[in-house]
Order: sequence, then C-alpha cells, then structure tokens
Amino acid sequence: MRAAAALIWKDVLAELRTRELVTSMSLVAFLALVVQGVAVGSAPAPAVTAAILWITVVFAATLGLARSQALEQDRQAFSGVLLSPVGRGTLFLAKAAANLLLTLLVMAVIVLAETVLVTPDLGRRIAGVALPLGLGGVGFAATGTLLGAMAAATRLREVLLPILLVPVTLPAIVVSLSGVSAALEGAPFGAILGPAGFLAAFDVIVLVLGVWLFEYVVDE
Repeated sequence: MRAAAALIWKDVLAELRTRELVTSMSLVAFLALVVQGVAVGSAPAPAVTAAILWITVVFAATLGLARSQALEQDRQAFSGVLLSPVGRGTLFLAKAAANLLLTLLVMAVIVLAETVLVTPDLGRRIAGVALPLGLGGVGFAATGTLLGAMAAATRLREVLLPILLVPVTLPAIVVSLSGVSAALEGAPFGAILGPAGFLAAFDVIVLVLGVWLFEYVVDE
C-alpha cells in the first residue's frame, strides 16, 4: 500500500512541478467547448449537453493519457520504475489511480466551463451527473493506462492510443451518456442506478484485467 502511494505521489509531484498535462488538457477542453457551444447555440437539450461533455472529456483525457505515457518513455522514467521491487499489479493500480486523478480534475474543469459557456443547468444537476460521469472516468482512466503501456513501445504511441482507447471504452461512454442525460432531465436517482451499475461492473472488469495483464504488457 505504501509503495502504491509513493508511486501515485511521484506522478502527482511531477505534474505539480511542470503543470504541463493539466494546462494542455484544459486548453484543449476549453477550445472544444467553445466550438461545440457555438455549433449548438444556447440551452441545448440534455442529450446534447451530455454529448458535449463526454466528447470534450474524451479529447482532453486521451491527450493527457498519451502525453503522460510519452513523457515517462522519453525520460526513461518508466524503466526505472520497473526496476523497483513492486509487483506489476500494484504498479498498474498506482498508474491508473494517478491517471484517474488527472482525468477527474479535467472533468471538473470541463463541467465548470460547460456550465458557464453552454448549459447553466449542468451546475444545478451536478449531484446526479457526478455518479455516471465519475464511474465512466474510472473505466476510461484504467483502460487508458493499460492500452497506453501497450502503445508505448511503438513510434506512433500518441496516435495509436486514441485509436485503441475510444472503441474499447465506447460501451462505457454510451452508458455514462445515458446516465448524465437522465440526470440533466431531472430523473429520479433510481433511474441513474442502472447505468451506474453497468459502469461499476465495467470498471471492476477493466481493473482486474489490468492487474492480470500489465505484467505481460510491460515485460514485452
């Protein structure tokens, strides 16, 4: 547990020193929101608001996950981490947790920006939106961690990751979209539990597969 916490803190501290990932992801998110906001106009339907939210998250989070992996590979930092006496499953969980923190931070920025620029109702419905959006973020970050490690050995790693990541996480994104849309429509909390249950199951499956497969991925 202490080893995992140390690995997470390493990634957090590296980002706090440079702020490279958060800055680039937030800028991409802001530009995507501006373009989509101009395209849909004011007061879009709940389904459109949910789609804008997740499209922006996918663009920004994929950029961050790809760049995070690329930075470690370019600086040979990941090779050093692999030499540490830490199980590969623990290493995967620590990397996934660090990527999740980054993804959730960017999600918070996107929700705030979309509330201001596109849909004021989003801020008032945040309690219902947070559950399906957050659970979707867990699966997205965990899958991105595993696929990012697979793509890291290729020369086109920053291009290959989104090509792999979006199709694999598409079922979770679609279900999260339905949950966010239901929350924005003012549906009762029970209506959100169905999508939330699917997302929780997806997250558990991805995490278990990641712990199991990560050793083989990084040893290649």
